[in-house]
Amino acid sequence: MVPLEKNLSLSFFISAENYLKGSLTNTTMMKFKSIRIAIILLFFTGIGIFAEDGMDWIGSFSAGELEMSDETEDQNTVYYLWQLESLKKNIAPRYIRYLDVESYVSSGKLIHRGILFTYNGLRDESVEICGSFNNWECSDMKRNQYGIYYTVIEPTQITDTYEEDPVYEYKFRVNGLLTYDPENFDKLEDGSGSYYSRFVLEGKDTDRQTKTIVLEDSANEERDLRTVKFQIYLPDAEVVRVVGNFNDWNPEHDFLKKDRKGVFTLEKKLLPGEYHYQFIVDGEYMLDTYNPTTNIKVDTNESVSSLLVPERNYALERKM
Repeated sequence: MVPLEKNLSLSFFISAENYLKGSLTNTTMMKFKSIRIAIILLFFTGIGIFAEDGMDWIGSFSAGELEMSDETEDQNTVYYLWQLESLKKNIAPRYIRYLDVESYVSSGKLIHRGILFTYNGLRDESVEICGSFNNWECSDMKRNQYGIYYTVIEPTQITDTYEEDPVYEYKFRVNGLLTYDPENFDKLEDGSGSYYSRFVLEGKDTDRQTKTIVLEDSANEERDLRTVKFQIYLPDAEVVRVVGNFNDWNPEHDFLKKDRKGVFTLEKKLLPGEYHYQFIVDGEYMLDTYNPTTNIKVDTNESVSSLLVPERNYALERKM
C-alpha cells in the first residue's frame, strides 16, 4: 500500500508534468524533456526516495537483498541501477525492473525491464554473453567494482499471443572461452562435451506490461488503414471499453474482450494519424498504463493516452 503522502507526491508530479506539457509552445517543445527530468528528480528528492522510507515505497531493497532473492521473487519489486552496480556476487538469472534516472533524457524511459545475467569475473579481463536472444552473437557485459559482470537483456522474444513462455539459451565467453552459467542449475548438453544454460521467462509481468500497439500485419489488412490493437492487463476487471477521438469518445462503441490470462484486447482499423484515448474500466476512466505518451484533452483538461498511427511504408502482400 503506497502511503497517502506519497500518493499525493505522485499526483503532484503528474499534474505538474501535464501542466507544463499543455503550456509549452512549439518553439519550446525541444526543452520539455529536460524540464521533465528536473521534475522527476525534484519528485524523487521530495519523497525521500534515497532514504529508507523512499526505498520501501519503490519496493526496492539493498544489493544484498537482490543477491539473496531467487528467480521467483515478487515481480512488483523495482530496483535501482546502483544496486546492480553494487552486487558483490553473481546470482542466477531473473526478470527484473529497475529505475534509471540518468538515462531518462536519452531513452525517454524511467523504468526499465529485462533479464538480469551476472558472472563473477574478478580475475578475468573480459566477459561476454552469447545466446539465442541475439543469434548467438556475443556482447560485452559491464563490470562493477567488485568484479561482477552484469547485463540486462530486454525480453524481445515475448509474443503477442503468449502461447508459451520464451526460452533463453545462453553461454558466457570468458577471456575468449565459452562456458555455462555456474549459478544457473538449468543447463543442457551442447553436443561438444560441455553445457549451455537456459532461462525460461514466465509470462506474469510481461502480461502486466501489455500496451496498445500498431500491428505490422493481421488477417485482414487494408491498403489505407492500419490495425491498432488496444490491449491492457486487468485480471480483476469485468468490463473494459476504449474511448477516443476515433469514436467521438462514445463509451458504447468499443468493448474489449478478456482472455484467460486477464488481458483485454480489441483490434480496430484506423487511418494514419495521431489519436487520443482512455480506457473505461468498470466505469472508471484511466490511461493506458504502459503507454508513456500522454496529452491533454482540451475540453476537459485531463490527461489522455496518445498514439501515433504511421502510414504504411511497404506494399501489402496478397494473402492466399
